[in-house]
Formats: sequence, structure tokens, C-alpha cells
Amino acid sequence: MDASFALPDPPSGRLLEVKERLQGAPLRFSLERWLVTESLAVGRWLASDDRYVAAGTSSWGCWWRGRPYGAYRIHRPDGSLRSYRIDVVEAVRITADVVRYRDLLLDAWILPSGALRLEDEDEVAAALDAGSLSAAQQRRICRTKALIERRSGELTRRIDAAIAEAVERVRGTGA
Repeated sequence: MDASFALPDPPSGRLLEVKERLQGAPLRFSLERWLVTESLAVGRWLASDDRYVAAGTSSWGCWWRGRPYGAYRIHRPDGSLRSYRIDVVEAVRITADVVRYRDLLLDAWILPSGALRLEDEDEVAAALDAGSLSAAQQRRICRTKALIERRSGELTRRIDAAIAEAVERVRGTGA
């Protein structure tokens, strides 16, 4: 999406993103609620006054029931694409106003050039050493990492398609 892409007015509803962590209290984020179905949730966060992110920066979040990842498409204040981020997750639950999932630490950043950078592999190693990851979670992380490395282009197209569907539904309903 580039700066010339005109979004309709955001829907009035909110979507609560609940990120359950292996250790510590869940993190909660309030997003614009663009699309929620039984199997897909799409929300958008817009930075206003954040000490880490420039005002006007936006992040689309996409979560699919049954998929081993959640994803974000991040835009600069001028609307240009900054990057994609894919998080390894499990237990994605979607209701009308809440998307909840367990974060399994490993993240991947995909730049517009297609360059891929994995992040938090050290946290995965520390969780393994501490016994905080089950064998099933370890397998999920390894399989999802391989998926991201082999098929990052397909994943970014899937993210783009989910966001486009959300925007078109809002545009069609005037919500």
C-alpha cells in the first residue's frame, strides 16, 4: 500500500488484541476493528503520541484461527510500507471484539525489498534452557521458522489480501 491509497473512514468498533506471554501478564492493545470473521481478524493501530514510533505510523494486524503465525504490516506516516512482521503464535482465539493468542517468542521482519531478518532467537534459546517451551511448542517454532524462510513472499501476499478484504468490506458497508 502506498501513500496514494485512500482508506475509507475507519470503522467505529474496537478490537482488543491480547498477547499472552510465556512469562508475565498478557499485553493488551486497542485497535480499530476492520474485519472479524470466524477464522480471521484484522485490526489497525495508529500511533498518535508514542515515544517509540512517529505519530501517524500505522500497523495492520492479521490473525488467522489455526495458523501458526500472526502478522503486522507497518506503514510510515506518509503511508509507505516500512515492513512486515510475522510472529510465531499458538492458540489463536477470535471473538467479535477480541483476538487472543499465545506468543511463542520468535519474530521475523520482512522488508519491502524481500530481505528477511529473524528476531528473538536468543529468547527462544533461553526459554528452551529454562524449560518454558513444550516439545509441541518447540516443533511449532521450528516449522513456522522454516515456513517463513521458504515462503515469505506468499505470506506477505496473504497479509496484503486479508487487509484488502477488510478495507473492501468497510468500503462496501460504509461502516
